Amino acid sequence: MKPPLRDIDEHPEEPVRPQPMMPLDRRLRVGHPPQAVPMHRPETEQWADEPDDRPLRSRRQDVDPIFGYVMAMALSIGLTPIPANTRYVLLWAVLALMGGMALVLGSGIRLKVTDPGDLIWGFGLGLLAGGGLMLVGWDTLAVTAERLFAMGQADSALLETWIFQATAFVMPLSETMFFRGAMQRVHSLLTVALLASAWSILMFFPNLSLGEAPVVGFVIGTALVVLNFLYSYVNYRHGLAASYLCQVVAGTLLLLVPRLLAG
Repeated sequence: MKPPLRDIDEHPEEPVRPQPMMPLDRRLRVGHPPQAVPMHRPETEQWADEPDDRPLRSRRQDVDPIFGYVMAMALSIGLTPIPANTRYVLLWAVLALMGGMALVLGSGIRLKVTDPGDLIWGFGLGLLAGGGLMLVGWDTLAVTAERLFAMGQADSALLETWIFQATAFVMPLSETMFFRGAMQRVHSLLTVALLASAWSILMFFPNLSLGEAPVVGFVIGTALVVLNFLYSYVNYRHGLAASYLCQVVAGTLLLLVPRLLAG
């Protein structure tokens, strides 16, 4: 039996209005859905809670940060022959640019601190991690900072200033905005921590001259992995600002303080 005919004017179609996006879900999971997918059912005008619902996609599609990550890694390899400090500045500028674009385009990155206790946690965990890793030894960390930033020129008058700027502003700001800001909005904590660790190892290891000291290379690589897991965890638990503060404190303790005490 054929269904009865309906008047086409009986239920006129309403234009689909752009819907707001869901805020960041703080629950730990394998991955987050793309932020350009509004969780909304236009037929009922209710937020969709059931996993089987298939909401309409927004017309604006966010670019997966993995695409930018692959570009940055390729650029890191390509810039290896140039002086180390110039390479750092260019690579951190690329990360900061991609993270800043994600913030401006409204991907949901939040810098506002709602609970001052989150900053205390970030500071405390950075202090704990940096202090624990300092047990490796003052001399080892001072030599590491010299090889990373001084390029063998231990008597550079501006070395301490450059290390301070790198550890307190340039490096944590660019990496926090890109990895913990843009990328962790879409991918899991584990994925972001591993990708950030691979980035740090590829960025720093060419300047450490570890061919004759593989054990030292293993220790430094393990420390980078631990720190990146910590930064991602702090972002997950306490927010982006706390993760930034945690990286500033840990980086200062591991690179700037040993250099100052060694001098």
